[in-house]
Amino acid sequence: MGMEIIRSNRKTLGIQVRTDGTVVVRAPLPASEAEIRQAMEQHRGWIEKTRAKMLAAAPEPKERLTEAEVRALADRAMAVLPPLAQAWAEKLGVRFGRITIRNQRSKWGSCSAQGNLNFNCLLMLCPEDVVEYIVVHELCHRRHMNHSPAFWAEVAQALPDYRKQEAWLKAHGTQILRRMTG
Repeated sequence: MGMEIIRSNRKTLGIQVRTDGTVVVRAPLPASEAEIRQAMEQHRGWIEKTRAKMLAAAPEPKERLTEAEVRALADRAMAVLPPLAQAWAEKLGVRFGRITIRNQRSKWGSCSAQGNLNFNCLLMLCPEDVVEYIVVHELCHRRHMNHSPAFWAEVAQALPDYRKQEAWLKAHGTQILRRMTG
């Protein structure tokens, strides 16, 4: 089982299972190796069950993208996403900083506390309504930097049928993410 430990200025220890089955432990800076091992042992059942579910749910991708294909997707994303984000920011009455296009294996987008937006170039392989949903989702974080009921109410107000896009991502997203090279 692949494992990655990421230490940061956080207060609690978190465990994540990526779509490729890698276990990511996010730990506070002062956490000892023994504390991390203990947390892994305590959550072993959940980790194994989640890894099995992730790996079973994601059939092998048709084929991995080449570096040239990833670059082309990133170029397309840089042409499509900033105007879309600007239009939605105006509708939502929010502002954002810069937009960065990334090549990621586990996230579709993110919003920093400074208001910078990051989007996965693989969004260009998704339907337009799914792309729009991810943009709206990240822009709603400009008001709510969490996934609280208030955040989801904001998303629902902008896109009343956003659950359809989430369902599409749940059904197809893992296979798209697994096409990332490297």
